[in-house]
Amino acid sequence: MNLRSIVSVLTALGLGSSMAFAQADATVQADHLAVELISESPVLVPGQTAWLGLVLRHAPHWHSYWINPGDSGLPTRLSWTLPDGYSVDAIAWPAPTRFEVGGLYNFGYAGEQLLPIALHVPASAMPGARVALAVEVKWLVCREECIPGKASLDIELPVSSVAAAPTAAHRERFEAARHALPVATSWSGSARLAGDRIAIRLDAVDLPSTEGLDVFAVERRILDNGPVTVRREGDTLLIDVAKNDYFEQTPAALDLVLTRRMTNGGAGAWQVRVPFVAGPHNE
Repeated sequence: MNLRSIVSVLTALGLGSSMAFAQADATVQADHLAVELISESPVLVPGQTAWLGLVLRHAPHWHSYWINPGDSGLPTRLSWTLPDGYSVDAIAWPAPTRFEVGGLYNFGYAGEQLLPIALHVPASAMPGARVALAVEVKWLVCREECIPGKASLDIELPVSSVAAAPTAAHRERFEAARHALPVATSWSGSARLAGDRIAIRLDAVDLPSTEGLDVFAVERRILDNGPVTVRREGDTLLIDVAKNDYFEQTPAALDLVLTRRMTNGGAGAWQVRVPFVAGPHNE
């Protein structure tokens, strides 16, 4: 009996979920999720940063997870095998969507989503060489049930002393992913624990409208994962949310991502760090 058959039997017996396995390739179709590794540019330039993208194509009604997955789930994880001198940054996470599944709230992505990753090319890279980049991807994809999966992906790119225009087939994907990245702000604000609630105050002249506004914490187990209450008073946003059931210790600061989805299909996303304060907010 092969591994997939064994896992299927375990699932039928209620002993585990089916695991999606995949062979090394540039594109992999697994259970309810296809994954692909692409490069924005067709070449790598010595001493410059290139952008790779992990493309996730979810089956209808299925989703995978953000860095903070919410009430359940696991974020997508990458393990790279790179030539000497090459390095990658962590995933530049696009703003998430909130999903309700059986009374639980998860944060993540549906449809097609590109996760951007910065690749740092060493100055010693030799023009004319071809560079193999490989990554093992692990994910959890969920509808009402969840299926863990993994795939080994690789891509080979030439090194060139001259930069090249982005690959036409991938340009729109990277542009869409960058548009979905939260924009760093200079807003001031604070968060305060008040019994079983957390009150957050943001002050700035360029705050977004409350229409279609949602708020997410990057840190887990601080805010309750259900929808928040947001109201505006002049140049101030007041956010009220329950404390997470697993809240243990007040952090020094809280990293927030705000998203605004509008009826015309437009969207925006912002990020801000606010300190936790012991007493009432300053009025």
